[in-house]
Amino acid sequence: TSASETNGTSATTTSTTEPEPEPIEAPLGDLVEGNRVLLIGDTVIASTAPRNDGTMCDALEAFGWQAEIAAEVGRFVDFGATVVDAGDVPAEPEWDVVGIMLGHHFDGDVAAFEAELDSLVSSLSPRPLLLYTLVEDDTFQPALNEIIRAIPDRYPNVLLVDWAEIVAEEPEVLVDDTPSGLSDEGRGRFALFTVAALGEPPTSEGAGCVPPVFVDDSAIVL
Repeated sequence: TSASETNGTSATTTSTTEPEPEPIEAPLGDLVEGNRVLLIGDTVIASTAPRNDGTMCDALEAFGWQAEIAAEVGRFVDFGATVVDAGDVPAEPEWDVVGIMLGHHFDGDVAAFEAELDSLVSSLSPRPLLLYTLVEDDTFQPALNEIIRAIPDRYPNVLLVDWAEIVAEEPEVLVDDTPSGLSDEGRGRFALFTVAALGEPPTSEGAGCVPPVFVDDSAIVL
């Protein structure tokens, strides 16, 4: 007989479980204190950078964001870590939001892609992140999109921009049905859906694109 039973009382054990954080929702500008956004990408985001037509910068500036576009043609998913490592200096101001679109250039190793993307997202968390799906054809994109779409389940700070779904409804945004080739209209639509997810930040100080560091488009496109 236990002491609690002898005293006419019963011992109870209570446990507390931390509630699961709620997934973030657009607009991300409501969740941050500044207006600095970094976009990391390969061919698609590079096509909207200032050295091309500048569509993305125009849209971001109009909404009040100060942006850097770190995107180069033909880069693989590990390019994300390259960008993060290059900016890892004490004097570098903090990015309020980071957007990621990688996967148009793929070496065939699905497990390595998943590990690299997860590591990138983890290194940038817990700040709000935008993560884009890839336009699908009959090759590797569906497998990579399955990985991309699962990321918000593990990281509630990630907001998915389902570019694949958008393009399925608006195929005219592509050039010659190429998943990574955007028409003029496509670049505009891509920028529009990006700023729709971001919304307006709490400040517009310094709005526009800062001089980019990553501008080498000499990589072989696969």
